Amino acid sequence: MRKIRIHHWLPVLFALAGLLAWYTVGTAAAQSPATGDTVVKIANIKDLFQTGDVFIGGQPNLETLRWLKAQGVALVVNLRSEAENKEFASTSFTEESLVKEMGMTYLPLPVGEKDSYTPRTVDRLAEALSANSGKVLVHCASGVRATHLWMAYLVRHRSRSLNEVAAVGKQMKFTFPVEDFLGVKVSFSAENAAK
Repeated sequence: MRKIRIHHWLPVLFALAGLLAWYTVGTAAAQSPATGDTVVKIANIKDLFQTGDVFIGGQPNLETLRWLKAQGVALVVNLRSEAENKEFASTSFTEESLVKEMGMTYLPLPVGEKDSYTPRTVDRLAEALSANSGKVLVHCASGVRATHLWMAYLVRHRSRSLNEVAAVGKQMKFTFPVEDFLGVKVSFSAENAAK
C-alpha cells in the first residue's frame, strides 16, 4: 500500500482553498446590493460619486443625465426644492420633463427646509431604492444634501455606525470642519441611530 504524504499536497490544497474563497467572495460581492462602503469619484463630472448602483451628486447638466442614462440609471431622485427647480428651469431645462423623456423615473424628494430633515424622508428614499430595478441618481444642487441623506440611509436602513458613514461621506461631500479646527478626529455616537 502506498503512503500518501500530505505535506506534498498542502500547497495544492491551500491553492484550491484560496481559489474557492476568492470565487465565493467575488460572487457574493457581485450579487450584493450597494452597501455604501466603496465610493468612486466620477472623473470629468463635477460633484458626482458612485457607490454600488447609486450615484450621489450635485445638479446634473444635460450631458451628465445622458451619461447616467447610458450607465443604466433608471431613477432620478431630486432633493432640490420646488423654488430651486423653478430657478434652474428658467436658465436651463425642466429636469422632470427631460428625465421622463429620456425614459427614466423621476422622484422629487425635496430636502432643504428644517421639517424635511426627518426619518420619513430617509424611509421614502429607502422605499424608492427598494422599488427600483436599475441604478439610481440622488442629487441636490451641490451634492451636500444628497451625501447627508445617503449617510442617514446607511445608518437607518443598512445598520452602519455613524463612524462608518462619516468615513463614507467624507469621500463625497461631507465635511466636519470642527475636526480641522481641533486637529483631531471626532468619534460619533448616537443612541438608537439605526432604529
